[in-house]
Amino acid sequence: MISSVFRTCLTAGVLLGGALTTQAQVTIGPRIGLNASTLNFDIEDDSPDTKSIYGPQVGLTLNAQFGHFSLQPSLLFSQKGARFEEKIDASYTDEDFGYTVAVKGEEKVDIRLNYLEIPVNLVYNTSGEEGGFQVFAGPYVGIGLNGQYKAKGSIMTTVNGQVDESSSGSSEETEDIKFVGKGTDGNEPEFRRIDFGINAGLGYKAGPFQAQLGYGLGLGNLIPKYDDDDDAKEKIRNRGVQLSVAYFFGGK
Repeated sequence: MISSVFRTCLTAGVLLGGALTTQAQVTIGPRIGLNASTLNFDIEDDSPDTKSIYGPQVGLTLNAQFGHFSLQPSLLFSQKGARFEEKIDASYTDEDFGYTVAVKGEEKVDIRLNYLEIPVNLVYNTSGEEGGFQVFAGPYVGIGLNGQYKAKGSIMTTVNGQVDESSSGSSEETEDIKFVGKGTDGNEPEFRRIDFGINAGLGYKAGPFQAQLGYGLGLGNLIPKYDDDDDAKEKIRNRGVQLSVAYFFGGK
């Protein structure tokens, strides 16, 4: 229900932009920026404390200016993801046999997700067609292209204080992330191909130059469905801050 309403709003925004271009001053240009993104985990008893990961944002933005307002659809390559650490610290004592086993370790995980992203923002410009300070908001849709899961871990096991070499050491693992429409039983990590959400933020435009700072609130669940009737109960969603600059060609 939410995704259908969202698609309707996004389509209406694009159609509105097409209609307004007949009356608006239309310019287009490159946009380049940086994402500081993370993943919001809503998983019972197992939600990691994530940290931001940095990735590029690059593409084209169209600016259809009509008075104090402008409509800005974009086509972007956008890299998102997160990093987090998990620690192990456990021990067990067997009084009958007189030994204590202790296990300590950590695992560092990096997740990088590459998207083709289409945001459509409605922008208010304080100085009208001249630009000035901006406030913007609008929906976005992301199409998953590819991704990577990278984990580095180490573990140390002691028995009565002595290191057990056979169950201690370090490891490194890298896997490709597969974007899917519906979950499969494969061994690869899988994320849902279509993401969607809302962007909002502030900016400034001076002549053909524009700088914007925004926040992206992902609404789509990245965990794919594994049953046609039931959506995934656990949730993973994109979150992030974007800083970008654009230069618009073609002004009248």
